[in-house]
Amino acid sequence: MDKPELDFDSFGYADHDQKDDLTQIMGIGPYIEQKLNEIGICNYSQISKLKDSDIRIITELIDFFPGRIDRDNWVGQAKALSKVK
Repeated sequence: MDKPELDFDSFGYADHDQKDDLTQIMGIGPYIEQKLNEIGICNYSQISKLKDSDIRIITELIDFFPGRIDRDNWVGQAKALSKVK
């Protein structure tokens, strides 16, 4: 079965030069940060713009617990952290 693809046009592209410390978001440890970086998610700005459809795809791509991203409020945390930068 093919893995779904993310629509980076909706939340932005980033490279490792634009990388934030995603472990500052509660619920993201070093392993999950590495998995996110591998699929092209590297900074708070991207996470702050995620839609529900993006979150479902990310959950599948990184083999994460369904619903965990919403429960930990990654989007809200990323918005707050991007304002602090």
